[in-house]
Amino acid sequence: MALAVPLSRFTSRVGGGSAFFVRQRQPHNMSSVQEYIANYKDADSARIAFAWNGKHAAEFKDANQEFRWQVASYCIEHPEAAAPDLLSALYRADADWSREAWCSPNHFAPLAATLLLRGGDAVIDTFAEGLYASFDTFGACHQMRLPQHLLITLSETLQQRIRQCSDVQRKKWLEGSLELIDKLQRGIATQGWVNVPSGTPVSKVRVVWPRRYHRVWRRIKSWFGYDAA
Repeated sequence: MALAVPLSRFTSRVGGGSAFFVRQRQPHNMSSVQEYIANYKDADSARIAFAWNGKHAAEFKDANQEFRWQVASYCIEHPEAAAPDLLSALYRADADWSREAWCSPNHFAPLAATLLLRGGDAVIDTFAEGLYASFDTFGACHQMRLPQHLLITLSETLQQRIRQCSDVQRKKWLEGSLELIDKLQRGIATQGWVNVPSGTPVSKVRVVWPRRYHRVWRRIKSWFGYDAA
């Protein structure tokens, strides 16, 4: 796993980022992974869905993580074998994982790129939603590598979608996606970002979110039964 952060904000969040790790289990049989990919249907998505235990940091657990990541790895290495529906399910699950794990898996950028390569225009909305799933997915997607011809097509599609979109939140996601695609076209998407791989020594770590007054406000809201989000 890695934490992608802007150079102007080189700060790891307490309880996550490079300080967070997941205990590895024995890998699944590769033939079962290949069989799953070859025969994938929407009804099979539960096996790769984000199955979170509701806890964070060292107690964080996703029951489907190991199998899903092996499927994702194989799809990235053999994109021709991966159906866009499967890639979309993997991408959504890992975006959900990143939101709660407070970091993104190392393969998130190539997975996002594979999704766009295989799905093209049809997966624009899925990509945009995952891009903004968390700060870490946003940073990871800046590391994508895509061919220029696809970037041009995606840019044209996004411009059209933005003109037609009436949903305020989704329009912001699409506009942000277009900005990223433009940066990728110009080869400047990675500027100002740095990857912090798991195990990287860090010092002077401070909490950047939530700030103290946000925590107090959440506690006050919880007293009155309001959503603390």
